[in-house]
Amino acid sequence: MRLFRRRKWPRLDLYSPGGRGDIKKPSLADYDRLARTARDQGRSAVGRPGWMSEHRGRIRSLFAVVFGTEGSGVYRCLVTVVLDDGSGGSFTLDVSRGDYDALPDVTPEELVEMAHLHLLHMPPIELDPGQRETWEHPE
Repeated sequence: MRLFRRRKWPRLDLYSPGGRGDIKKPSLADYDRLARTARDQGRSAVGRPGWMSEHRGRIRSLFAVVFGTEGSGVYRCLVTVVLDDGSGGSFTLDVSRGDYDALPDVTPEELVEMAHLHLLHMPPIELDPGQRETWEHPE
């Protein structure tokens, strides 16, 4: 009889005291180094090298936040890219704890920028049926 043991990944409480709720602001050079390291170490989340190369000249900001762990000593991060027109996107990247800690924290001004981008990109909620009727057929 063969017994299988479930692999137990480290747990991470992101928003409790002492948890990982901080937001980092990597530079393009930081991103290149972190993505190269993830790839060289055989990690599964290695960023989006093709997309980043294609949009490199338009990148205004990069933000990174931890949302889980990926083995011992490695965070699974969500990297958000903001382009010069306010568009962009996000993807995952595996980053060692030490490398994440070494990245600069966002400033209060950058947090405001992030909040504005989030608010501006939320989809509008459709009108209620009664509202739609009066909008389409004003009295």
